[in-house]
Amino acid sequence: MPEPKSTKKLHIVGEQVAAARGLLKMRQDELIEATGVSKATIIRFEAGGNVRPETMEAVRSVLEERGIVFTNGGEPGVKLRKKDAED
Repeated sequence: MPEPKSTKKLHIVGEQVAAARGLLKMRQDELIEATGVSKATIIRFEAGGNVRPETMEAVRSVLEERGIVFTNGGEPGVKLRKKDAED
């Protein structure tokens, strides 16, 4: 049975996206391809611009699937999830 999709709507900022890509050693074009979001939108988002909630969710989902954990609160950040022994 497939896992239920997360219903949390986590607000992330462009700096977190750029940092997450850095941790993953992921190029912008890889994120663009994985999300289906335009290059201009990804560039604008990472530069601090606003994007639609569904765009933010698409980016967040792709990065989390690859092992990123977003932290929020007073100091938004990112970290790379530790791999399980099974991975």
